[in-house]
Amino acid sequence: MSTVRNPWFDNIKGLLIFTVVFGHMIETYRDIPGNEMMLYLYNVIYFFHMPLFILLTGYFFKPNKPARIMKLFIVFIVWQLVNGVLSEVINEQQLISLTPESRIFSIFNPYWTLWYLLGVIVWSIVTPYFMKLRYPLIISIAFAVIISYADQVTGWFSLRKLINFYPYFLLGYILANRNVLISLGERAKSYRHPLRWGALFVFLAFLVVMVYYQHIPKGTEFLFMRESYNYFDWSIWKGLFYHLLLYAGTIGLSLALILLVPQGKPLLFFNRIGFYSLFIYLIHTNLIRIYRVLMPEELTTAPFLKVATALIGSMLLSWIITRDPIIKFFKPLIQPELNWLLRSDQQTYRNSKESFDSK
Repeated sequence: MSTVRNPWFDNIKGLLIFTVVFGHMIETYRDIPGNEMMLYLYNVIYFFHMPLFILLTGYFFKPNKPARIMKLFIVFIVWQLVNGVLSEVINEQQLISLTPESRIFSIFNPYWTLWYLLGVIVWSIVTPYFMKLRYPLIISIAFAVIISYADQVTGWFSLRKLINFYPYFLLGYILANRNVLISLGERAKSYRHPLRWGALFVFLAFLVVMVYYQHIPKGTEFLFMRESYNYFDWSIWKGLFYHLLLYAGTIGLSLALILLVPQGKPLLFFNRIGFYSLFIYLIHTNLIRIYRVLMPEELTTAPFLKVATALIGSMLLSWIITRDPIIKFFKPLIQPELNWLLRSDQQTYRNSKESFDSK
């Protein structure tokens, strides 16, 4: 039985994936002296875009789907290899080397944005077990605090990021089980509803606060959630306070942004890129690297020109990736058909039952 796709969520994902591309477009400019506007925009984007993206991923998570997890794992391996090859060709400007230290073989040290894909795999595996706990969300946050306090944490699996961002995924799943977003959305459909005005106030207040946030030392690095408290010279109590404050702020802002996005009909351009958000997420990074290499240096002295170029470039890049020929070409690498490799859930259940009954 097919279900009707809710355009509201594709609108939200479209706006989010656009901010992902735009954020990567301006990333190299944020620390250039005189580019305070770039740093401001970058911090604004990084405050909410991945927390909300992950919250929505958790919202649509369906447990007991091992075939989907296997597909995601294969897609992760494929794109880790692709990015490893292109990293050497584009960034290092050298021929592909197959030495042990080559980036190509760093399979479980996710390249750039691929930590998210690995995160979805890990979160999908552990969430059914977490939901058996009495207070799953509180426990997930406790793990995040512990790993942020620990000074020496392996870079494999982007472990610190995976644990720090997991509460958003888990919260999304909990909200879906309780039908919270749909309920809030129904109540806030009218532009006159107090929830809409409250959401607008939260967003405008956030924009004002971020003017001051960009002057906080290492404020941008804090949003990445990959460093220990010691990196910021924080005690565990100070780190705990800021950590919980960040969770509260990002979750509150995420809910506000969800309510501000139009619900009734697809947003032109954004709805389509939201539908193909995973394609854009996986493909755009290598195109961004080419953009960085080819972009004239003169742009670094003109902040407004950089913003305009990044906006137009982000829209153009997102539009190109979602064209039918591009989707068709990359679909085997992003949405592979693996019936030849994976058993159906029904067959797996039958074989397991027969094995159990024979004992």
